[in-house]
Amino acid sequence: MQLKFFTDYGLRVLLYVAANDGRLVTIDEISRSYGISHEHLRKIVHKLAQSEFLATRRGKDGGMSLARPASEIRPGDVIEALEDVRTIIDCDRDPCPLRGVCRLRTALDDARDAFIDTMNKHTLADLVGGETGAKLSELQPAE
Repeated sequence: MQLKFFTDYGLRVLLYVAANDGRLVTIDEISRSYGISHEHLRKIVHKLAQSEFLATRRGKDGGMSLARPASEIRPGDVIEALEDVRTIIDCDRDPCPLRGVCRLRTALDDARDAFIDTMNKHTLADLVGGETGAKLSELQPAE
């Protein structure tokens, strides 16, 4: 299973914000630090705020922060919010002669559940610890 760029960048946004806990972070800052399109990040931040992972504030002194402590945000939950992972394959798309007896979908659903469960053994706080957090703190927005 490969995550969409939208989800990958969403996780990166949360890591950046978590590493800069205690201050508001802007989309422009993250865009310059990661080299990601400002417009694409705007959509991601909107979805993260809508999913209650980020709190945003508009205006001159606006920005974003985590909506709750990093220790309460699990990556698997973020992935489920940003990625359509309900089904890995669409058995209803084309008439399939194996419909009703095929075990592939069940196996893939089990794999998806195991992936999300494994990701949910961690928290955002775990992921920004150690060298990762230090590197994130060093990121300086490109001018």
